[in-house]
Amino acid sequence: MTDLIYSEGIIQRLSHYLRFIISLRDIGKRTVTSKDISESTKVNSAEVRRDLIYFGIKGKRGVGFKIDDLIDSFNKILGHEESVRIVLVGAGNLGRAILNYKMLNKFGFNIEYVFDNDKNVIGKKISGKEVTDISNLKSVVKDKSLKIAILAVSPEAAQNVTNLLVDSGIKVIINYTSVPVDVPAHINIQTADPIEILLHTLYYLSKTGQTY
Repeated sequence: MTDLIYSEGIIQRLSHYLRFIISLRDIGKRTVTSKDISESTKVNSAEVRRDLIYFGIKGKRGVGFKIDDLIDSFNKILGHEESVRIVLVGAGNLGRAILNYKMLNKFGFNIEYVFDNDKNVIGKKISGKEVTDISNLKSVVKDKSLKIAILAVSPEAAQNVTNLLVDSGIKVIINYTSVPVDVPAHINIQTADPIEILLHTLYYLSKTGQTY
């Protein structure tokens, strides 16, 4: 893996590109043009071409780019070459909706552990994932070297759970609660769309040299 750190703008654009071309693959498309990418992502077509040339990605005149090759190339650039393991904290209505969000799996993001403090759901399976007592979160995160968490708890619990995640070694927190939370400067916290956040922040996480 190269030690070169690319600009924020390039990584953000690649995340947009990757999301679009994966959606094309899902409907059976095999090739895509820079014009297609531009029109879907609202990135200037000249900018798209420059990005692809910059990374040495070549298409075929009159055909475009092979989607599978593009996905492989973008994944390598973003440091996303294997399934990414994620912790979900909160198994209420919001947590259940996230577990049912099939797009995560399509992008290789796997919610591996679900935690909650509700005795009524602990031990039960939701969308095939068993809910674990939150008292075990710290030991599991440390033991499995997990780095990414989705926060889907009540507003009242948000800050305390965030503190627990930080103390456990989590580096990226996607905050789905309705309140802001405070984190140390080295923690990446986001509040927008999970797919683009994960694609975007995964690149920077990969540059720390830590596994996931």
